[in-house]
Amino acid sequence: MRRALLPILAGCLALSAFAAAAQDWPKKTIHIVVPFPSGGTTDTAVRPLADRLSQQLGVSVVVENKPGAAGRIGYDFAAKAAPDGYTLLAGTDSLGLQPHLDPPPNYAPIRDFAPIAQLSSQPLVIAVHPSLGVTTLHQLVELGRKKGEPLGYATSGIGSSQNFAGEWFARVSGLKMLHVPYRGGGQAVNDLLAGQVQLAVLGIAPLIPYQKSGRIRILAVTTIERSPALPDVPTLKELGYDVVVDQWMALLAPAKVPPAILDRLNAEVNTALRDARLREIYAGAAMRPVGGSAADLGKLLQQDHSRFGRLTKELGFKAE
Repeated sequence: MRRALLPILAGCLALSAFAAAAQDWPKKTIHIVVPFPSGGTTDTAVRPLADRLSQQLGVSVVVENKPGAAGRIGYDFAAKAAPDGYTLLAGTDSLGLQPHLDPPPNYAPIRDFAPIAQLSSQPLVIAVHPSLGVTTLHQLVELGRKKGEPLGYATSGIGSSQNFAGEWFARVSGLKMLHVPYRGGGQAVNDLLAGQVQLAVLGIAPLIPYQKSGRIRILAVTTIERSPALPDVPTLKELGYDVVVDQWMALLAPAKVPPAILDRLNAEVNTALRDARLREIYAGAAMRPVGGSAADLGKLLQQDHSRFGRLTKELGFKAE
């Protein structure tokens, strides 16, 4: 009987330790890993949130950029971090896509991460440099057909949802496109502005100021509805191309973080997303604040995993 009770006692002691740790949390700096370079869409969503959480929690909340391999380096780092609530992850919809690519990542998103809350939702965009000489998506398709050679398009990386959206659009439009991957959205934006690459599929947030100033042209958005930030820009679907990709950002933690810490984080994130100043920043970047429960985010991860699994097979998508 004594031997039988030992595992039960050990489990109770572990739970007590977790409870004590959760009660003391937070007492030091919290790091949010962004698996992309600074200046990209995910960075735009996370930095104002980190500032707000710092005020609410009374400790420093810092953003730590760990770019590379379309987010895989940062995701892998966060998955292996200590499950103590001091290392968090800013994840994106690419978490649902990457398990279906070859080679598969070292982490399993649903197994290795605990959902906290969805932060935002926004479209991807198809954007061009004015030197390409097109002002509409139909003109872009016609130009590509006349040239007869692939048009290079920039994204934040191989195997990203931007890469997937670009290949999906190429398939349904018949346009020949050549993927030009970057190490992150910020670098792709800079080369698009400089005309080093004339076509891109990127997140909308960092491109809005340049669309308004005329330095680039956004031809279409990938969501089911037009973006309130750019109401004159049509969706791919209304232009006759059945491509819908909703780019989302979310906060997650390594698996096995104590439930009490996850619950606290969920409550704090939802409080932050109700802040008027943060909502103003998000609106200016065409990001819709979402929030909600951890279960809501978990359901979204499962749905995207299933949807991307089906679509990658149907489209024959390979991250190359």
